Amino acid sequence: MKPTQSGIPQNKPRFFWLVFCSLTLLILGQFLLNLSWGQPWYDFETVLQALLYPHKQGQIDLIIWDIRLPRATAALLVGASLAVSGALMQGITRNPIADPGLLGINAGAGLALAGGYAFLGSLHYSQILVLCLLGAGMATLLVLGLAYRRGRGLDPASLILAGTMVASLFTALGQGLTLAFNLSTAIIGWQAGGLAATNWQMLMIIIPPIACGLLLAQLLAYQLTIFSLDEQIALGLGQNTRWMRLTLLLVVLVLSAGSVALVGSLALVGLIIPHLLRPWLGRSYSHLLPISALIGTSFLLWCDLGAILLPGTPLNTLICLIILPIFIILMRKGQLYDSF
Repeated sequence: MKPTQSGIPQNKPRFFWLVFCSLTLLILGQFLLNLSWGQPWYDFETVLQALLYPHKQGQIDLIIWDIRLPRATAALLVGASLAVSGALMQGITRNPIADPGLLGINAGAGLALAGGYAFLGSLHYSQILVLCLLGAGMATLLVLGLAYRRGRGLDPASLILAGTMVASLFTALGQGLTLAFNLSTAIIGWQAGGLAATNWQMLMIIIPPIACGLLLAQLLAYQLTIFSLDEQIALGLGQNTRWMRLTLLLVVLVLSAGSVALVGSLALVGLIIPHLLRPWLGRSYSHLLPISALIGTSFLLWCDLGAILLPGTPLNTLICLIILPIFIILMRKGQLYDSF
């Protein structure tokens, strides 16, 4: 089905549910595939038996339940979170190539992690999660404070400029600490991104805020659709645009900071996925957000499968190798701003 001249497919509700159900089935298949492949390799029947009847196959159950299932679950959560937070940022700023990095989240988490290693020495995974969350929150609050104008609230242009400045500053400070304290070995794994070290204890910390963030984003989807079209229209319809923008930015912070804390710095996922979907789904965030979440989940599961089949390959490298050619093609065709 092709988009109409307005960029919205004909028979849109039917198209949406067809895509939604198809992607859900695809993700279920991918999930089983990620649990099956690796060293050792298991067939689907063995995986299903381990999932349905745990503690009956010994080492097989241990590998699937304690190693592969947390990893696949993390890919599902992070892929959905990054894609949804990217869609939210593009709606908030009315910029089709915005992403959560504009809030300095990655840079703030990296600086906090470098500071933790520099002054605390070795870190437990729970400490890494907390430090990344605090650093991301600190960067976001600084960006919001710099972008806020009394009487005008948060201006999208000021938000982008403040985010770029804070991200550059925090990145430079993080690199300075890394060099001064010789932390390259400790930091490089987080910078490369990865799901291999994920365990259930980490997921129990991250799942509640991410689940709440995804739910809140969907509940605010209709308001975001109005807000993303024109602020004056939103004001005319009685929407409190200042509080709406602030609430949505906090949702972006929760989703992005949780993802960064769990798997490290992953670039471009939140930028390209909602941008590619918008011409097909139109400007309704009630449709764009759930499909973005599913596509993000599917994409990260495929990338993680590639990391499993190519041991030692950083996850961020695979993501960039896939997304950058797409981004360059769109840029060469002049389509980066066509969706807004």
